[in-house]
Amino acid sequence: MEVDASLFNIDSQPFFEAPKGFLAELDSLSPAPGLEIGPASYEDIVDIYRLESEIEGADGADFVTLTSRWRMFGAGFLTARQDGRLVGYIESCLWDCQLPSFEARPDFFTSRHRLGAETLYIIFIGVAADCRRRGVASSLLTAVNGVGRYYGARRLQAVSRDYIMPLYEAAGFLPLTAMPDFLPEPAVNFMLMEHSLL
Repeated sequence: MEVDASLFNIDSQPFFEAPKGFLAELDSLSPAPGLEIGPASYEDIVDIYRLESEIEGADGADFVTLTSRWRMFGAGFLTARQDGRLVGYIESCLWDCQLPSFEARPDFFTSRHRLGAETLYIIFIGVAADCRRRGVASSLLTAVNGVGRYYGARRLQAVSRDYIMPLYEAAGFLPLTAMPDFLPEPAVNFMLMEHSLL
């Protein structure tokens, strides 16, 4: 799938102006050899869309939604690459929302993102099926933790499916509130998880 960036009035500009040592530090924290963590570029969105579609099927975010989230907070939209191949990504936003309030509409996150907010919320984390249990998701969580600290967030939050909770717990997240109606997925329980950055 090739998309002309001019249709969306998007420049291929850097979205993350952190000190140069920050991204080098992310690589050093990665437990997976050869894994490169960094901010997503506009050119990455096509690969991210393909991976999201593989993971979430028809319920995944579409190309326009992913692009709008990238434009909203490129610093919190990170990719993981192994030998040049996109193997995972994480999306986040800064907000002051009090979950379990949630609305299933494409602009829900972009309409609430606010620099200076105290919570970095993880919208989605995805890893290619053949690359799971190799430290990719853990590396992405470590990286987004650094993003949260850089932007002055006091906590990280995510809503986790029950079978993914051990990943978050291993990264220091604690369960806060059960969210049974978060998404209409049968036989799946959801939990609001939080990790303090203080």
